[in-house]
Amino acid sequence: MFSINKEDYIEMKAAITKEDYYNLKELEAVCMKDDINLKLELEYKLSQLSHTPEEQALTEKDFRSSCMKEYIYYSQGRPVSYLGICSFGGNVYELNGMTHPDFRNRGIFRRLYEHAFTECRLANKKSLLLLTDSNSDLGNGFIKSVGGVLSFSEYRMELLASEYAARDKGLDNGISQVVLVEAQPGDINLLHECDKVFFGDEENEAEAEYISSIDHSYLIKKDDITIGKIKIDFSEDAGFIYGFGVLPDYRGLGYGKAAIGEALKEIFSRGIEKAALDVAAANDRALYIYTGNGFRQISVMRYYEVMVM
Repeated sequence: MFSINKEDYIEMKAAITKEDYYNLKELEAVCMKDDINLKLELEYKLSQLSHTPEEQALTEKDFRSSCMKEYIYYSQGRPVSYLGICSFGGNVYELNGMTHPDFRNRGIFRRLYEHAFTECRLANKKSLLLLTDSNSDLGNGFIKSVGGVLSFSEYRMELLASEYAARDKGLDNGISQVVLVEAQPGDINLLHECDKVFFGDEENEAEAEYISSIDHSYLIKKDDITIGKIKIDFSEDAGFIYGFGVLPDYRGLGYGKAAIGEALKEIFSRGIEKAALDVAAANDRALYIYTGNGFRQISVMRYYEVMVM
């Protein structure tokens, strides 16, 4: 904990608590009134909370080899600015955050960033990725001021339940080309091999284990043959699709579009109000599949690289 004055202070921790989660969701709701997208990974971070204090106690070694660190700026006992580090291994950390509109242009977020940058340097990462919505003038301006260079862009895409229902009425609802089968513990090696093909980063073992985990994973099957896989995270208001791919021998045959169609059935059968996903702006094949299933772009996330070493 870093003291600023009698009423303001910075709290640094290895993981958020449930109380942090709800407080930060309130702050996020205020910040998103500016019509910007924030990729804070709060739901994922909450899902990683362990059940015992011993399991929750992450060491500095754990942090540097795996995932996160959290920085929260408090004013009069309430969080007004937040920066989170997220990493699943490899040489890059992703940083994203937010500041309450009433507390902007005071250097608060820069102070959080300076602490985070120091930690990332100690973790021997060669570079950082700083994220911001393309519509955020403050976010883009801040990142450029710390030396960020645009690396790539990513679209956030959504499909509302009402849009899906209207679209579904006009589609052929016959037998699908593929089925989704929930992954079982015995499928972990198969998932891992699929992800080596899809994401091609065999050296990034921490990320591979995360993406390949059986949690929320489904095998895409055609005539009892596994031709790909997909992951779906379910929350109260959204089903988030990620970790999706079809093996090379089965691409270009409509199976990817069919698999996303089956994922949408799984999401909306639960009464969830929307489906969402992120896709690289340069991934034309994936964009074709998603727009073909009714997804529409709602925002653009920019990833800027900042060199650390």
